[in-house]
Amino acid sequence: MRPNRSDWAGALALTMLVLLGGCGAESASQAPTPRQVSITATQVATRPVEVLEESVGYIDTQTAPLVAAEVAGRLVEVRVDVGQPVKAGQVLARIEQVDYDNELRSASAEVGRLTALADNQRRVVERYRSLGRGGFVSETALDEAEAQLKALTEQLATAQARRDIAARGVSKTTVLAPVDGVIQQRLVSKGTYVANGQALFEIATRALLRVHLPLPETVLGRVQVGQTVYLATPSAPGQRVTGRVTELRPRVSSGSRAGEAIVELRNPGDWAPGASVVGQLVLTRRESVVVPAVSVVLRPAGQVAYRLDGDTARQVKVEVGERLGSELEVLSGLEAGARIAVDGAAYLSDGAAVKLREQGS
Repeated sequence: MRPNRSDWAGALALTMLVLLGGCGAESASQAPTPRQVSITATQVATRPVEVLEESVGYIDTQTAPLVAAEVAGRLVEVRVDVGQPVKAGQVLARIEQVDYDNELRSASAEVGRLTALADNQRRVVERYRSLGRGGFVSETALDEAEAQLKALTEQLATAQARRDIAARGVSKTTVLAPVDGVIQQRLVSKGTYVANGQALFEIATRALLRVHLPLPETVLGRVQVGQTVYLATPSAPGQRVTGRVTELRPRVSSGSRAGEAIVELRNPGDWAPGASVVGQLVLTRRESVVVPAVSVVLRPAGQVAYRLDGDTARQVKVEVGERLGSELEVLSGLEAGARIAVDGAAYLSDGAAVKLREQGS
């Protein structure tokens, strides 16, 4: 007997159901596990954070005396030049001395003449006083002799002062360095006629330095005398010096709109006046959460970090503060002790499965 069409349809449906059931069981048994992102992790900690304001300024010297001529005359010798180190008392130049020697000889001769006259008149007065006691010399004659002695004594004192001035003039024809330092400027040459008081040299002393750090108007109000400053200069690579603000010049110029912080310090080595300097002023210190910079990534929600909950990463929105080299200050969103993803954080999303690996692997 030939099977009818309805029997064939029923058998086909039954076969399809069996096949579909087998495929479903096989798919359920082979369902893929979630992909794990390989990361490194760290535990959040707190430490002191310094908020710095960087400024590029220059080094000056606290003392840069101008050496001036103290007598007039022609320079017959100049012994130093710009950049040359000098010691206090070292001869820098000489002024022609002949006229001052002649003045000294003349003044000395006048002192000798008046000294002789005064000595002779003193003997006359003593003789008149002796004779006056016996009534052989009148009071008037004694008074005149004493008046002449007083006049000669005053003339002698004046002559001695002139002789001392002439002697000083002779000594000042030799120009000496008043301090240890370096010749910063030489303003004259051999053969120049110089007037009394004319500047000859400028000496920069390196022992005491003054650092000038320009600051924007918006920062000046946050800087105070006594605040810590870290200083470095290209003239002494690798050397970092800690100083303190000693003076503030808050006047704001119309051109730069900047004031100035002054730091005075002893020369820590071979820091040269005129060299540039980089200063970092410590505006404030605070205890903050600090994390590796790579652990904070940008997402549509803003800057986030990924806190680890077992093998799962949970997205946490954070507010960052100062950048500290390869680290970031976190002002809110994380607390000390939490574990967060570091390397690999850029590949995470909220709820992602993670797999920890050793640092450096």
